[in-house]
Amino acid sequence: MGGSYYIINSDDATSKNLCERFKEFPEFICLGITDDYENGMNFILKYSPKVVFIDVDSYPKDNIGDIFSYCKEINEYVFSRPKYIALSKDISKGYLALKSKFYDYILKPGNELEVRKVILQLLKSEQYCLNDTLCLKSYKDYTLLKVEEILFLKADNNTTDFVMIDGKTISAFKTLKAFERILPNSFIRIHHSYIINKKHMSRINFGKLKCFLDHNRISLPFSRSYRHNLQSIEELLEQRAISSQ
Repeated sequence: MGGSYYIINSDDATSKNLCERFKEFPEFICLGITDDYENGMNFILKYSPKVVFIDVDSYPKDNIGDIFSYCKEINEYVFSRPKYIALSKDISKGYLALKSKFYDYILKPGNELEVRKVILQLLKSEQYCLNDTLCLKSYKDYTLLKVEEILFLKADNNTTDFVMIDGKTISAFKTLKAFERILPNSFIRIHHSYIINKKHMSRINFGKLKCFLDHNRISLPFSRSYRHNLQSIEELLEQRAISSQ
């Protein structure tokens, strides 16, 4: 799932600061917060968050090993290792986390600037890019969508409808603009209300400002204000086109 993070932390102030900063970045989805390490491990193995913020100060002393062996144990069972970001009041523990191949560390309770730097670094990270699956969260419900099976997205006030190749429509409680920022390059915005998957485009009529998808089964308008997004496609088609006249 792309854009997901999870917090294992007993300090409410730090967790609140993290969540407040992430509100500025709709690319990220918070999967949850816990202060229980056992439950945290079970959740990570079940839902595979991309990023895990983990309190390295409060790991139970009666547990076998330390926080770093805890993370190594998780890595033994997941297909894709999460990026661990240590949370600590002690900078020496932050350095130790980096030596243990953590992605980064944040000193509690989470300075606004430092948290924002970490988030922006995550966005720049190549490994963080959306691959083949998009996760939509609604309260405790998670819907996984295969990117290649998305035909187009349609704006509906402050929600977005995902129309799939099997005819199903899945609604998400985010704006079209929020998804425009995180979708891969195969998606382009053609209208105030539409983003299409270029891989399913079968015809374009530039005269009538129409895009056709799914073997011409679906017709969508594109507006002049977004015509520049189709410019490169038009140039490519012009080069390769065989005239039927």
